[in-house]
Formats: sequence, C-alpha cells, structure tokens
Amino acid sequence: MISANDARRFWVRLFDVSDILRNTSYHLLEKDSVQFNFAEFPIVQFFFERPDARPAMKDLLAISGLSSGAVSQAVDSLIKDGLLERVRSEQDHRSNLIQVTDRLRVFRKTPLRHFEKMLEAFRQYSGMAPEEMAATEEIFVMLAESRTGGELAVIRQPSDLSVPGLVSHEWNGREYLTTLPVWSLILHFTTNLKNPAMVYYYGKRGRMTLGKLRLMNYMFFLSDQTNDPPSVKALAARFHVSSGVVSQTLNAMIQDGMVERVPSPLDRRMIGIRLTQQGLRMRRQCAASYTCFMQNFLSRIEPEKIMLFDRVLDITLQFLRAEEGRAFLMPGEMPDEYL
Repeated sequence: MISANDARRFWVRLFDVSDILRNTSYHLLEKDSVQFNFAEFPIVQFFFERPDARPAMKDLLAISGLSSGAVSQAVDSLIKDGLLERVRSEQDHRSNLIQVTDRLRVFRKTPLRHFEKMLEAFRQYSGMAPEEMAATEEIFVMLAESRTGGELAVIRQPSDLSVPGLVSHEWNGREYLTTLPVWSLILHFTTNLKNPAMVYYYGKRGRMTLGKLRLMNYMFFLSDQTNDPPSVKALAARFHVSSGVVSQTLNAMIQDGMVERVPSPLDRRMIGIRLTQQGLRMRRQCAASYTCFMQNFLSRIEPEKIMLFDRVLDITLQFLRAEEGRAFLMPGEMPDEYL
C-alpha cells in the first residue's frame, strides 16, 4: 500500500502541473480578449475537446457538476458572446441542443496549437522511449477514467460542504479519453477531482472570475501555513492581479469564515492573510480525500508503472521550469515558483 505521504506527493505535483497548464491557457485566451468565469470554463473546456458535440443542457449539468442555474447562466452568456448556439434536437423537436459556433472554433486553435507544440517539446526534452510515453498516456487515461464515474468519494462528508457528487456520463467514457493528449487528460482529471470543492465555493459566492479562483485554489490546495501570513500585496504580486481583485476575493472568503486578516508576527504594522480554523478544517478534509483517492488509485497500478508515473511527474515539472518549457509559459506573467 502506498503511504499517505507518497500519495500526497502525487496529487500535489499533478495539481502543480495542471495549474501551470491552466494559467497558460488563461493567458492565451486573454490575448484573444476572451475571458470566462468559473462556471463557463468547464463548459468551454468540454467543447474545446469535443467541438462537434451537441449536448443537451442535462448533459452539461452532468459534465460540469454545477447547478442548473449556474449552467443556464453560463450557456446564456456564451451564446450572447457568440461562442455557442442552441439548435433543435432532431430526435425531439421540443428539446434544444448546444453546439459551438465558428467563432469558438477559431478561438480554440491557438491554445490547441500551443499545447501540441509544448507536448512535442516535452517528448524531446524527456528522452523517454516510445513505449514509456505510451505507458504514461495509459496511466493518465486511467486517472481521468477513475474520476469520470465518481466511483471514489472526493469529499468524505458531502453534507459539510454542500457539494453534489460526480455524475457518471456517456460523454466521458474510456473510448473518448483515449483520444485526448496527455495535457488534456491532466486538466480533465484535476478538474473532476477539484470540482466538488470548487462547486461549494461557487455556490457561496455566485458569479466568480477565473482570476479570483487562482487565489482561492492556492489558499486551499497548494499553500502551507507559515509563521508569516502573506499580505494582500504579496498575493497580488504572486498571481499578477491587482490588489483590488485580491481584496474583493478575500472579503468574500472572510464572509464565509474561511480566512481572516491578522497582524504579521514579524512586523505588527503589516496585515497578513491566513486560513481560519474552519478554512483549515476544510483544507485538511479536501487533502485527506485527495490522498485517500490517490492511495486507492495507485493500489491498482503495477509497481513498475508507479515508478514510471513518479518519474514522469518529476520530469514534467523540471521541463516546465527549464528553458525549454519556460518558452511556453510566457515569462513575466507566470508566478515565480513556476519559472
């Protein structure tokens, strides 16, 4: 049985990689003056992967895990922006289906080309044999598949978080997952794993921008409590957003009882931000659930494949921090720890 510490190392590195990829995709879309909020992003991600799909609203509900109101608002907004459109179902003329427009097809070309080039550069950088790359892709397919059906609980006590469970759905079958490149499988997996907690935050705050989500993601998943809590200015610099955006997000988190402002123990004139006991409890609960999931997942994998998986994650992070990978991360815009 994989130890809890080793299991945690796996999911923390996966989250690191996915956040780098997601931040890069945000920047690519912003260069085309396209911005999505939290509810819109998983819907757009689905259509990026399946531009010819024509799901019904109930399908998008299952795919995103969001409430019907949130999905309806997101679809309406994307239709207003000319990225999606409603069409009549050929099987049931009383029902509408959702499909992409030519405008979204154009927008998806830039990030797709970018990540395909990144993947090719990684293959050359890693020096991995073709059979190792094939085995790696199979592991990531298994990861994404394990999250699709919701067979393993993400949150041990859903009632505490008021989050819906993941829904098994035909759109996310193995046949579909095997068609996705590794970078897309990583995003697919981490989106599904984080989604219940993110849905909780969304429900608390209503409309949420992706810029705000980056801060919340860091506070709850990728940070450790220190003796010197970060200031608003430090958080703004870390995520390359304005202090106003950070303050607005923190105010919402403070209202929910998740974080609090406290004097810095190193300089009482400075005010820092730290998680409250409630925020710490929720973070421990999420971390324990992710660790439990990863332990269960790795128990199904042969030891030699676990060693390969471990090595691939290390090589991936090395690549993203090396000159070859940094060329794809738009230096000067990414957080310092990613460069």
